[in-house]
Amino acid sequence: MTLDPSSRPEPPPPAALSPAPSANWDPEQTNALVNGDGPRPLTPERRLLCMIVRQLTEELLRATGLESDQDPGRRATGHVRQVAMYVCHVAYSMPMGEVAEAFGRDRSTVGHACRMVEDRRDDRAYDTFVAIVERMASAVHLLAGRRI
Repeated sequence: MTLDPSSRPEPPPPAALSPAPSANWDPEQTNALVNGDGPRPLTPERRLLCMIVRQLTEELLRATGLESDQDPGRRATGHVRQVAMYVCHVAYSMPMGEVAEAFGRDRSTVGHACRMVEDRRDDRAYDTFVAIVERMASAVHLLAGRRI
């Protein structure tokens, strides 16, 4: 039995194939779309919560002496911000994009901050410090009634 070449089904045109994954694929955004959440706007209350965590981090860092008062420059300020970003992301389960918006930074900066803090948590004193900031941030969140 011979098949007529004109009776064979044609392969789908290239446009009908699904597109290749984007190089800028964002798993958080995909999860939000799948769950129906979508990216939520940053509320003034959540921004305030992030600024409270930043202030708590700065005061605790100064009180513990992990950062010297002699060097209140950019390095110390950046370190405080990194810890605060990490705590907001971890303790409050805030997406990195939302944390970035609260701190006026890029999402990649928050990712970098989280990696830096995680890497430094091998140091026992530093880990204890971050754990204290996390507990205090959780207490602030409880006081706010978790409405934020």
